[in-house]
Amino acid sequence: MGFLDICFLVLLMLKIAAAQPFTDPIEVDALNKIIDHWNLRSKLNLSTDPCNRNAPWAPEQANPRVACDCSATICHITHLKIYALDVSGEIPKELFVLKELMDLNLGQNVINGTIPAEIRQLSKMQYLSLGINNLSGPVPPELGRLTNLVSLSFGSNNFNGPLPSQLGNLVSLQQLYIDSSGVNGPIPRELSNLKSLEILWASDNRFTGKLPEFFVNFMNFQVLRLEGTLLEGPIPSNYGALNKLQDLRIGDLHNEDSSLDFVENLTSLSILSLRNCRIIGQLPEKLSSFGNLEILDLSFNKLTGQIPRSFQDFASLRFLYLGSNNLNGKLPPNIMSSNLTALDVSFNSLSGELTSKRSGLSMNVFGTSISDRTSDGSKASSTLSCLQGNTRCLDIASSSSSFINSGGTETESADGTKYDNDSETLSAASFYMSPSNRWAVSSSGIFISNPHGQNYIAETGSQITSTLDSELYKNY
Repeated sequence: MGFLDICFLVLLMLKIAAAQPFTDPIEVDALNKIIDHWNLRSKLNLSTDPCNRNAPWAPEQANPRVACDCSATICHITHLKIYALDVSGEIPKELFVLKELMDLNLGQNVINGTIPAEIRQLSKMQYLSLGINNLSGPVPPELGRLTNLVSLSFGSNNFNGPLPSQLGNLVSLQQLYIDSSGVNGPIPRELSNLKSLEILWASDNRFTGKLPEFFVNFMNFQVLRLEGTLLEGPIPSNYGALNKLQDLRIGDLHNEDSSLDFVENLTSLSILSLRNCRIIGQLPEKLSSFGNLEILDLSFNKLTGQIPRSFQDFASLRFLYLGSNNLNGKLPPNIMSSNLTALDVSFNSLSGELTSKRSGLSMNVFGTSISDRTSDGSKASSTLSCLQGNTRCLDIASSSSSFINSGGTETESADGTKYDNDSETLSAASFYMSPSNRWAVSSSGIFISNPHGQNYIAETGSQITSTLDSELYKNY
């Protein structure tokens, strides 16, 4: 190769190098400071340009992840994911230098402090996830400046104060996850502007006032979860227009009674849970024609009348919870011939007889007049009468107290106290009587949509030391 050939090759390589976009050095500096602030150098060591498409942090499934827009001569960081990596400390100010960010996922860490007002500088943001952290203080109104947001999550934190009305400016928002965030007060009327909203998780907050009628504006609504609040009924009748709903969970309403009339047009539902909502009236026959409904929970209400015989033909239904109502009449004889996995009709004025139980079906008929020949119904009946004070507890030992090793096996403490076994695994609808006949458990409900399964129980093998009774303090 001659001298001219070498010169040509060098010039060609320089030209190619000059054509390769590089990351804005200001953003590179900011990113390095963020990495050091959260002690992530071992997981995100920027040995090459952050926007190198072949870097291990570039693929969509990478965590941590950095991705960029390199459509111009300078690359800009547009995606940053630091998810479930146990990072702690406050949100660093350098984060707001990354003004081209469109997707920021800081979920499931131990980040504390407040959300800085400088969040408004990330005006191109479309997906913002801050959920499952230790963030506190008020939810900043500056979030309302991020008008390109499609998804916003700040649930499972320790915020205080009301939701800022400025969130009503997020007219492109489709998903809002704010459950267990700590907010309180009325749900702002300005949220009625969120006409693109499809998913709202807002359970376990101290919301007050009436259940909003303006939710009817959300004609694309598919999921509404609003349980465990201080909201008042009734459930607005106009919710019947939300015919795209697939998952509707409202619970724990106060003061006024509600009707089930509004649900008759919600035929797309797969989950309907209206637990403890002061619902009156009878069970609608039409529910049994909902072809997608798998979970129906109307427990702890004031429903009257009989269970419709059409529920025997409820082909899609797997979980049916009607406990603690005022239902009467006979249990439809063939209701267990369906695809049911769990049936709870406990604490109702129902009658009938259970002579057999289909394999795979768990039931709870405690507190009814249903004769259950598949279990020790007489023992359950006498115990209920005792617990309600209708009769003396003659068949129970004279001891005025019980000791239970909650979640554990039978054991005896260092002082000689005997603790009953409580290791029985309860199904989604069941009644359990202890062998000592001194205590019982009525189980009703499931962990809906839990990734570990509906009957998930957390267990570890850790124990508390420096005690003579370590078995009693084991985390089951």
